Amino acid sequence: AVSGRASHPPSKLWRRLAPFGVGAAVLAALLAYQVVWSNRSTEEISSQWSFSQLTDQPGRELYPSLSPDGRSLVYASQASGNWDIYLQRVGGTTALNLTKDSAADDTQPAFSPDGDRIAFRSERDGGGLYVMGATGESATRLSDRGFHPSWSPEGKEIAASTVDFQNPFTLSSRNGQLLVVDVATGRTRVISAAQDVRQPHWSPHGHRIAYWGRPGEAAQRDLWTVAPSGGAAVPVTSDAPLDWNPVWSPDGRSLFFSSDRAGSMNL
Repeated sequence: AVSGRASHPPSKLWRRLAPFGVGAAVLAALLAYQVVWSNRSTEEISSQWSFSQLTDQPGRELYPSLSPDGRSLVYASQASGNWDIYLQRVGGTTALNLTKDSAADDTQPAFSPDGDRIAFRSERDGGGLYVMGATGESATRLSDRGFHPSWSPEGKEIAASTVDFQNPFTLSSRNGQLLVVDVATGRTRVISAAQDVRQPHWSPHGHRIAYWGRPGEAAQRDLWTVAPSGGAAVPVTSDAPLDWNPVWSPDGRSLFFSSDRAGSMNL
């Protein structure tokens, strides 16, 4: 879903993009749900998607993450007045605020592969990456930097970017680095081969990390993958459309992503 930090007032462009951002949150969640629960290949079900609304709180609802069993959803919302992380059962109507005890903004939640923990971005204590239990207990600081956390498939490491963004159309001049954080120790390493990293997503087999960014100084946005151990980054797209927010299919063979290549922003 479209990123945004409450500490910065939304731009006019962002206001125009807000409906698309909410739609992206709902659609991305349902897309993942459909993929996870289907026993058929991506090719067989690509023309059989069905979409349903999952959330209906006031304002924007962003950064959806489904639990591994597909029964629960976490996302960020400003329904309480600041950004908090909410847990809701898929098909349910009651959302539980997991970070109501924090006055700081808490966003960008990501379920661990076993469903027991949630990594997230928080602005508490100067900002950084945090990990808490699946129902909001025992929030602990993992790193003093990082945005858009993504778990490795075995749950031992988390990939993150060093930069956030207001929307994919207008990016700051600062390039994002790809961080890999050890969950047990907090030790952080930088994957230097990846340039201008936004929204990293670890593959199910653990061999690649997908992300999007700008190729050099170009205005276009493209998708890339890189090995967690380093090595050359591989371009997945290299064309004029704005491509962003890559998400792996469960078998690790395909990437779902958002793009305006069809004339409007779609999956």
